Amino acid sequence: MLKTITKSAMFSSLVLGLMSVTNQVALAAAKCTVNGQEVDCAELGNKIKGFLAWGIGGFLLIAALVIWATVFWIMIVGALIYYFLVKRKFANSASSFRAPTPMR
Repeated sequence: MLKTITKSAMFSSLVLGLMSVTNQVALAAAKCTVNGQEVDCAELGNKIKGFLAWGIGGFLLIAALVIWATVFWIMIVGALIYYFLVKRKFANSASSFRAPTPMR
């Protein structure tokens, strides 16, 4: 079983490596145009990297805020449900219970 997994991992890494080399060769031979002007594809790729980094960073920030807001909302609703279903019932039953009065 382990040999099969190892062979699959080695094959996958080989295929990914070949695809990476193929993509680099294709980009080197490609002609990139921006607004009708031919530009260096490597330069264009470097400019896009910064834009992608800001986009991914912004997405991750928004995703973290959404997760935090969801957890906060669940905590508030959970606290209200606990108060009305458990705490109040316990408080009512405790108030009806009276301690025995000592005999004189």
